Amino acid sequence: MKKKLLTTVMLAASVMTLASCGGSNSELSIFLYQDGYIYNADMPVYKKANEYAGITLEGVLQKYDTNYDSIYNLRGKDANLVVNDQDTIEATALRDEIFLDLTPLIEEHAPNLKAFFEENPEKKEWATASDGKIYGIPFYTDGQTAKAFFVRQDWVNKLAQNNKLPKGISKDNLNDLTVDQFHDLLLAFKENKSLLTTADNIYPYFDRDSDFAISELASLWGATAEYYLDEDGTVKYGATQPEFRYAMEQIAKWYSEGLIERDILNKSTEDKRVTLFAQNSGGATHDWLGTTYSFNDDVYKANLVDGFQVVCIAPPTRSDGTKHEPTIRKQIGTVTAINASTSAEDQIKLMKWIDYWFTEEGHDSLNFGIQDVHFTKTGSEYKFTDRILNDKNTALANLYTIGAQLQSPGCQTFTYEEAWLSTEAKEAMLLYQNSKNSDEKSSPWLNVNYNKLIYPNIKLTNEDYQKVNTSRSGVNNVYSEQINKWLKGTQQINDATWSAYVTAMEKAGTNIITSTIQKYVK
Repeated sequence: MKKKLLTTVMLAASVMTLASCGGSNSELSIFLYQDGYIYNADMPVYKKANEYAGITLEGVLQKYDTNYDSIYNLRGKDANLVVNDQDTIEATALRDEIFLDLTPLIEEHAPNLKAFFEENPEKKEWATASDGKIYGIPFYTDGQTAKAFFVRQDWVNKLAQNNKLPKGISKDNLNDLTVDQFHDLLLAFKENKSLLTTADNIYPYFDRDSDFAISELASLWGATAEYYLDEDGTVKYGATQPEFRYAMEQIAKWYSEGLIERDILNKSTEDKRVTLFAQNSGGATHDWLGTTYSFNDDVYKANLVDGFQVVCIAPPTRSDGTKHEPTIRKQIGTVTAINASTSAEDQIKLMKWIDYWFTEEGHDSLNFGIQDVHFTKTGSEYKFTDRILNDKNTALANLYTIGAQLQSPGCQTFTYEEAWLSTEAKEAMLLYQNSKNSDEKSSPWLNVNYNKLIYPNIKLTNEDYQKVNTSRSGVNNVYSEQINKWLKGTQQINDATWSAYVTAMEKAGTNIITSTIQKYVK
């Protein structure tokens, strides 16, 4: 799926030259990180942008930095260019006035971005804060399918060869698993450990996303731990609804049976897929589709057992006969803001830097790298060169290394992902976004409502943001503490503990959050 990109925008780029930036290069700073990658002035993609704007741009972050949130508060938000979540940028701007309203700069010094907004008013609206000002320019994402369920096909095959596959499960049709059969398959992994691996431990199901692992599992029983809109358009908090209690009971049962990784709630700085697949100890997971399929590629082969194969499966069928995937891609990634302490002359240069990403060259560079070095282009067809498609690193890792697909301002195109996805990954993405629930003929598996209650669709005032943010912190603490107790069995889920939990959540602010957000629901 390709976003409509710029017609008049491309023309505007051709008349702009480096000389228009005026003067010698300004030495400026940027706070930018993504998935463990940080901005580096030597990245070819950023070299192009910096030359275009006539600036020398140095990163605030160092290779050894890992606690990005703390660094943002300590010194990151003082950089000339700041890349962060939109709600963080806008809340800081509304409260502290440290980021510029970019509207005047866009009008006078960003012809490509201006034309883009004129052609795409909805995307301009997404960039606009609750006070009508634009504090940050988004990285507009593309595509639909985000995460999916995966199982080790080679483990399934071994079970089948030894007549250990649970009754009713076909090794050649894992898309038809029910939730109960998914449970039985994970149990078979555990009970046949010696058949499957020589590793000390086995983790039938694991998830590297500790923040959302429970919520995503809860979807198997029709529940969520997130905020959502019910059929009447009322905002509710999923983790206090009766269906979540039932889901939590089932998840705790799976955990007690040894089917779920013991540390699933613990944050990790490493990719558990790399670790557990390399140890031949991980059996199933829920993760990003394209990168998880990459483990079947040559780049990982030397570290994996012979015959390793992970495959995407359709979401297990729930008791009501439906399938559901709790994730979908967000409509925007991070946004880029200009610090108000930046001199007027450098504000213009940084606006030109932002505008570069909305030129044709900038758009291609953001998505693919440098033409004829990292990709070739014939008409509207893009192909990566061997510098991106090699067996030393994944394509995505190679792109990040050169600065492509790091969330600078601009428009992502799903074409970049299609250019490196395996055939199986492409088919799986289509499976998830085109298939329908059996009892809801018009509804896809994907959680089409996911984006309705988050930025860019919900824009709170400063007062409401501070109110929600304060309450959210308390709510998250109560949730995390209680989920740990229930999951690990230090406290049983019963009427008394559930009632106490709901009361504690309301006291922490769930009602404040839902009622505040309700005011902004369109």
